[in-house]
Amino acid sequence: MRKIVILFLTITSGLAAQTKSILWLGNSYTAVNNLPDLVYQLALSGGDTLQYDSNTPGGYTLQLHTQDANSLAKINQQSWDYVVLQAQSQEPSLDTPYVVANVLPYAHILDSLIELNDSCTQTVFYMTWGRKNGDASNCTAYPPVCTYQGMQDQLRNRYLQMAYDNNAMVAPCGEAWRDAIATSPAFDLYMSDQSHPSAYGSYLNACVFYASIYRRSPVGFPYYGGLPANDALFLQQIAAATVLDSMLTWNTEIYYDDPSFTASVVTGTTFSFAAATAGTVHEWNFGQGFQPGTANETYTFPTNGVYVVGHVTNNGCLTDTAWQTVICGPAGISGASSAGVEIGFDEGFNLLNIHTTTGASSQVKIYDAVGRVVLETQMQDESQVIACDQLSNGMYTVEVTTGENRAVKKFLIVR
Repeated sequence: MRKIVILFLTITSGLAAQTKSILWLGNSYTAVNNLPDLVYQLALSGGDTLQYDSNTPGGYTLQLHTQDANSLAKINQQSWDYVVLQAQSQEPSLDTPYVVANVLPYAHILDSLIELNDSCTQTVFYMTWGRKNGDASNCTAYPPVCTYQGMQDQLRNRYLQMAYDNNAMVAPCGEAWRDAIATSPAFDLYMSDQSHPSAYGSYLNACVFYASIYRRSPVGFPYYGGLPANDALFLQQIAAATVLDSMLTWNTEIYYDDPSFTASVVTGTTFSFAAATAGTVHEWNFGQGFQPGTANETYTFPTNGVYVVGHVTNNGCLTDTAWQTVICGPAGISGASSAGVEIGFDEGFNLLNIHTTTGASSQVKIYDAVGRVVLETQMQDESQVIACDQLSNGMYTVEVTTGENRAVKKFLIVR
């Protein structure tokens, strides 16, 4: 009779912590609820570090920032990773002649000053949102802003124009608001003035900035900004989807070389690796640490097994890393069995069923889609059930090794 042990999965992120610095130049849309500190606290809860400063006088325009000695001094006080520029809430949504004369030139001036201080600093344009019932004060003169949707359309287009004109990024807070409102209208992202963000709106903005700057999902982070946990999780999910599903649109990848790569079997345990980006600095990690290389490498692994390969690119300003799991030898992807080892997966309940017949202790490892180990345990009994309900949606690989026997199986978590 089999003795079944149910092991509940404990997830380890395996993601390296990042340290960033941000200067915020805006107005009350940034200052209300202290958005810079919300982003700081959110990053901290995800294991990252953030150093920031700000200048956010009420009602400030981009033009006023170009004339403000405090703003100019802060731009030049250090080499920033990011400088966030937030225009006055109505100006970018107004008619084209007004925007051409009063918004775009000052966006360019500020971006030029940022680049002059440090060419590696990334400018981020903070896309704001349409007012809850449109802009009544400018509706007669410019009908497109008479409704929330119309005003939001204008803001989206103008902030994208500022980003594209200046080779900069967009933090699409306004589009995340649109998605949140469409998905769950009960969430009131506005203060009573129907313009400034409520605690919900500011928390959503913080999640958007985290996803944009760290290029990671904030979903599951334990900092809720004083909101109920379920509400915070919903806003985390909206922000992650808005930013990470459309990174090319928001120019989020503009400063990065693509570190992704392909892996192909040459023969046996010899693989060829080809980087997506050719013209950059490359480093490869085949299990012995990162070493300098070229865009294309060939490597022979010592034995059959599961290996995690890393690739680093550097464009002179920023470094980016991709990881991939490489399986050498028979993988048993469908049935996943080898002499003495059987693996099954129950898709209905997200349960891994592992059975061995050798009586020896077995090692179990689960890898995520980029090769990080999310679980490693030792089986002491012949059968084990692993509950994978805490895993997020995606593709995983489980490897079971018993003495000389080994089985590998890929499985998909979909809810």
